[in-house]
Amino acid sequence: MKRDQISGSFWLILGIAICIGSVKLHLGTFSKPRTGFMPFLAGASMGLLGLILVVSSIIEGKNEEIKENKIWVKVNIKNILFTLLALICYGMFFNLLGFILATFLFFLLLFKLTEPRKWVMPLILSGVVTILSYLLFAVWLKCQFPIGIFKLGWR
Repeated sequence: MKRDQISGSFWLILGIAICIGSVKLHLGTFSKPRTGFMPFLAGASMGLLGLILVVSSIIEGKNEEIKENKIWVKVNIKNILFTLLALICYGMFFNLLGFILATFLFFLLLFKLTEPRKWVMPLILSGVVTILSYLLFAVWLKCQFPIGIFKLGWR
């Protein structure tokens, strides 16, 4: 069996097991869900995605080694490591700098250093992403974020 078929089978079996277990917790209805409802949806989604992976790998029928080589040809390990380091720093400085400043600097670094560009586009993109994420999380979903050292952006 190919790797996709093995991993897809694993997710399919795990999804079925979760669905069986969640039925024992009582599903309820869409209007009145009970404790097993969400696990059932998660298990069904997992099983469906596993089934899609198995079927697509059977239909595809190509050599997996060729497909793996094509995937890893254009990978820039330096960008991956830089993104991981930037994400760790974002987590470390999130409370100190606050949501707005930390998010803006995080995306500015990602947009500027992972792909060489002039400063204008990364500044604009970082500002847009920061504003949209603030509106989504702080305003619409009413999440509370740390204010940070500059007391930016919090009521």
